[in-house]
Amino acid sequence: MKKLVIVLALAAVLATGTAFADFDILSYPGSLEGGNLLIDIGLGLNSYGLLYGGSLKIPPAILTVNYCLPVSVPISVGGFFSLSQYGSEWSGGYKYRRTYFIIGAQADWHWGFDMTWLDLYTGLSTGYCGTVYNYDGPDNAHKTDFASRGYLDYGFHGGAHFYFSKNIGVVVEAGYPTWLKVGLALKF
Repeated sequence: MKKLVIVLALAAVLATGTAFADFDILSYPGSLEGGNLLIDIGLGLNSYGLLYGGSLKIPPAILTVNYCLPVSVPISVGGFFSLSQYGSEWSGGYKYRRTYFIIGAQADWHWGFDMTWLDLYTGLSTGYCGTVYNYDGPDNAHKTDFASRGYLDYGFHGGAHFYFSKNIGVVVEAGYPTWLKVGLALKF
């Protein structure tokens, strides 16, 4: 067992050393180049519904589209859309749902590790968060209030695209307000 751990540790050190040897902060990673279009489709967890109670009805579905700028620094810019729903039911037939949507813009810095299968990035985002409230009562009273609590929100994130082929991979991302995003990564 000790030998296996030592061999794995040495392999990790060699891989890390090779990655850092080919690191250039002012270049796109080996998996990207200026002009690439990055599309992420995923599910996540965010803070909106969990902070106000209720159970998760629709997990945050997130679509992100970024364009790698054809300039001398590794920056991509783009937009995102997220949709999630939380709800509560009480005795007497009362039901309450909150649907959150966010639409916004983001910019990412792609770290220049020379690996064709990996894209590490960090970024900032800002966007409009809106809410749709639905209430159903026992007397068939139904009320919908569209975007009565909309506001501008900001965020930060860090993540990685792991490419299995030239154009297809997975994305894993963490940050705020979306705590975690996991999904499909496409590159064109």
